[in-house]
Amino acid sequence: MSSKFKWLHAGGHYSPTNCLPTQNVAILIPFRNREAHLRVLLNNLHPILHRQQIMYTVYVIEQADHKPFNKGKLYNIGYLEGLKRDHTCFVFHDVDLIPEDDRIRYGCPRSPMHLSPAIDKFNYRLPDDNLIGGVSAWKKREFEMVNGWSNAFVNWGGEDDDMSSRIIANGLSIYRYRESLGRYTMLKHRRTPINTARFHLLKDSQARFPIDGLSSLVYISPKVEVYQLFTKISVII
Repeated sequence: MSSKFKWLHAGGHYSPTNCLPTQNVAILIPFRNREAHLRVLLNNLHPILHRQQIMYTVYVIEQADHKPFNKGKLYNIGYLEGLKRDHTCFVFHDVDLIPEDDRIRYGCPRSPMHLSPAIDKFNYRLPDDNLIGGVSAWKKREFEMVNGWSNAFVNWGGEDDDMSSRIIANGLSIYRYRESLGRYTMLKHRRTPINTARFHLLKDSQARFPIDGLSSLVYISPKVEVYQLFTKISVII
């Protein structure tokens, strides 16, 4: 891929030369031990982003410890690291979701924007009107209004529902493409252990959000490695 995508700059960065970009987009992918999925995603995503002629950088935020996987915390870390690089739009992207349509615009025309309402696993139907999981795009104002993602959810389940509660608590609306356009394929994978505490945590999501998220985030300074296809941010949480 590195030799194929010759238009990419180091770190998984691209900026169009024939137009003036209005946004600087960070693609944030939480990651641990999913190399095969990452390869498929990058092989599909980079050409789409290039055809859309947007300024973007792909970040792989790797949890480099043996603690239970914490996607929300990795997203928050990726966001703060992206702010240091002057990004104005942040796309939070599961590693196993592959976009099927070039018209899924990777940017922030509105915020929060749910880019993946129609996934093949769910027969390309939105299971819940409040759903925001999978792939979503946020501007700084709205993301910080909800205090980012919760840091409390580990393993599988709960963090997306918690984010929905944060959106509702702040009176925000979720914007979406129609289901016939926002279509994604989910790569087959073995599910991580289920978060058995998720229902208990979700009971107080709206009351907890001001003190659980970006405002409470603590992490060791990450190791940053620049590759041709992406910038890897390895962090111990």
